[in-house]
Amino acid sequence: MQRIEVLWLILFGVTASAGQHGEGPAYPCHMYYPNIPGEMLLDHDKLVAQRCIVQPGQREGIHRHPADRLYIQVTGREWTVKYGDDATTRVSHDGEIGWSDTPTEMDAMHQSGNTSDEPKDLIRVTLKPGCMAPPS
Repeated sequence: MQRIEVLWLILFGVTASAGQHGEGPAYPCHMYYPNIPGEMLLDHDKLVAQRCIVQPGQREGIHRHPADRLYIQVTGREWTVKYGDDATTRVSHDGEIGWSDTPTEMDAMHQSGNTSDEPKDLIRVTLKPGCMAPPS
């Protein structure tokens, strides 16, 4: 629990700019989910922090992920991740934290969804300049 409290202070101990997820080339570090509105918690010169709540049965829609991102499962739930026709389902736990340094591009046909019966609260933090690198 201490990890979450420290991250919470880092993320919310500063004044955050509010807004929706950014989209397109003007916002290469912002996550954009076509089916889910999100909240911009912080857009800083070193990182972008965004939060979304995924309702039961809701899918994010096909999207990309920039490199160098941290995710925080505020409330963990059953989650199904798809790449094209391949799907993997797993259960995340409240407060679970993970890291990915690999980008996912649109041609991977990636999307995820909440396959549980309760809302999932998720915070994603993308570090700059990793997200500014051109796709490989």
